[in-house]
Amino acid sequence: MIRRSGYRWLTTVGFLLAMAFCIFFGVTLATQGTERINGPMVKATAEPQAAQGRAYSAAPAGSKTASAAAVKPTPPAPAKAKLEPIEPPGGDTGINRVGNKAGDLLQILAYHGIRMIVALFEALLH
Repeated sequence: MIRRSGYRWLTTVGFLLAMAFCIFFGVTLATQGTERINGPMVKATAEPQAAQGRAYSAAPAGSKTASAAAVKPTPPAPAKAKLEPIEPPGGDTGINRVGNKAGDLLQILAYHGIRMIVALFEALLH
């Protein structure tokens, strides 16, 4: 009895680890694909906003503690040239139709698959 329970726990832990690996691997693939198409993502941090707040805060007019850098705002950085998005090929080419039909089929399969799993759980729980 104990061996069977240990095997069940081992199977459950292995399944959860495999599922976690698949999720993280999928997120990594999606991020790489997005960066390949749209360029690298810029990570926003709270530090530049805090630094900006300090740079623009000025002491009272009669105070001698105000430095020139605190009173004078810094000029904005020049904007980088943006890449134009790639235009899709004109017309309905054969590969576009096949891709669209495959996408439609996958959406239908996912929709009905989810409904089937929900119905299965409802039947088990009620």
